[in-house]
Amino acid sequence: MRIFLIGMPGSGKTTIASKLAKDINYTYVDLDGMIEKNAHLFIEEIFEKYGEEKFRKLETEALLELPEGDLVVACGGGIVTVKSNKELMEGIKFYLDTDIEVIRKRLETDYQRPLLKKTTLEHLFDDRYFKYQDFADAVISNNFDIETTVKVIENYLKHEVRKWIL
Repeated sequence: MRIFLIGMPGSGKTTIASKLAKDINYTYVDLDGMIEKNAHLFIEEIFEKYGEEKFRKLETEALLELPEGDLVVACGGGIVTVKSNKELMEGIKFYLDTDIEVIRKRLETDYQRPLLKKTTLEHLFDDRYFKYQDFADAVISNNFDIETTVKVIENYLKHEVRKWIL
């Protein structure tokens, strides 16, 4: 099974995906990391040299190149801006719904995301909120600690597996 985590920059996708994969013995995949490895450039460099449209194409290509097997995939925040990506994300898609103030606090100590150099966090949130909802099979709050969020996802997965078996 594949599990995809989507959400705003700073919503905790990478952190939660890594911990979840370890807990359930799945392979962790950082989609942005795949893109950087394939392009031999950092995400910021791709945006600066080639623009967002090229990055989105690379993002879609990375989805197509995901390895087989049980995966937990941390997606980039903008994966939902290309509607056709939803069809490529076969598995369960969790939207990590995180309050904008929590995100702002997390991003204070993180590197500046390329799109946040051109727009505000609020504008990005307003632009993407319904897209995240559309892509998601389940919405999980990530306003709390890592352990709580991971446990909520694990409980959801146990319930889903039981539904498939019955």
